[in-house]
Amino acid sequence: MIQRELTEIIKQKFFKNKAIVITGPRQVGKTTLVKTLVKEIGKPVIWFNGDEPNISPLFRGISSAEMTQLFGKKKIVVIDEAQQIENIGTILKLVVDNIPEVQLIATGSSSFDLANKLNEPLTGRKFEYLLYPISYKELINEHGKLKEKQELNLRLIYGAYPEVITGFSNASETLGWLSDSYLYKDLLKLEFISMIMVFVMLLLAILTGLK
Repeated sequence: MIQRELTEIIKQKFFKNKAIVITGPRQVGKTTLVKTLVKEIGKPVIWFNGDEPNISPLFRGISSAEMTQLFGKKKIVVIDEAQQIENIGTILKLVVDNIPEVQLIATGSSSFDLANKLNEPLTGRKFEYLLYPISYKELINEHGKLKEKQELNLRLIYGAYPEVITGFSNASETLGWLSDSYLYKDLLKLEFISMIMVFVMLLLAILTGLK
């Protein structure tokens, strides 16, 4: 696994009585980053995945006292894909304000979607970080400068999504899957993209050029 620079930065923010919010595009390694963080911190953790259908109802109408019971003696609470949970901003605010002994971590694949639900309730109550695909510096730290100079042209063409880096022989197929599964879904939520067909045709032209 390639070491991400944000790991040490975020680790310094644990247990400061603020939520840690990590957003970014899908499949850039947010869940992997959080797993690394909680392993290194070494405290009891409870994990909720907002994509699972039984998780959002679990938090519906919940009080801070009920959440205290839900978390038990866990010291780290992770809510992955938090944008899927109704009223997530208010829920996170209740945790920060009323259960200060718990370190709350929320991740969101759709940064603009999660931010719209968090900014007002969590004003002054969060550290927020945006995770990008793997950076050139991170690649150099992992593989060395010489190898990355040799691979530079391919990096410029195929980018640096973790799955592209680790399975480069299937890079074109992986990028096609990412665009079909995620990019259309997320990007078309943006209000300023009104000419949908033009956007789709442009993206298809780019992907065709990669094959």
